[in-house]
Amino acid sequence: MQIIGGQKRGTKLAECKSKAVRPTSQRVREAIFNLLAGGRFTPLIRNATVLDIFAGTGALGLEALSRGAKEAFFVEHDQEALDTLRLNIQKLRFFDSTTILTGSVENITRWAYPPADIIFCDAPYLENLTSLTLKNIADTGAIKKGGLVVAEIPKTEKLILANGFKFADKRQYGVSSIHLFNWMPD
Repeated sequence: MQIIGGQKRGTKLAECKSKAVRPTSQRVREAIFNLLAGGRFTPLIRNATVLDIFAGTGALGLEALSRGAKEAFFVEHDQEALDTLRLNIQKLRFFDSTTILTGSVENITRWAYPPADIIFCDAPYLENLTSLTLKNIADTGAIKKGGLVVAEIPKTEKLILANGFKFADKRQYGVSSIHLFNWMPD
């Protein structure tokens, strides 16, 4: 697994051996960033504040930083994944532009950081956490109005979106599907 584009392109990332972590495949990650780079979706990655929830190794947030995001917040609770995430941040020298929030995203009751322009949500499969997580990030103010959510879910999972999320696109890659939504509350 490596960074695909931007200033850190080609840098190999440490991989997490925890069974609790299912990293986004490089193929799917590349497809996500190609979609985002196409300019059809706003906001753009450049200068964005990014939130990578269920971060695992941090590959999505770190890829965004490599491509010009201003800062990235990572939420993760698995200790082995946290160790791998810290190692990857160190390897890429993204100390000043990253914040790690240790714990479960479902337990966040308020957001004390800048709201995100782009949120990557890659919840564990078979747990149906994505719908609850999206509602929680909206309720806590973790996303800016107009912000973009990129959610990776199993193609069999049904999303129930909180009011204010507007469908932008959907793509399928093997057993995964990528859903893009903008946060447009009334």
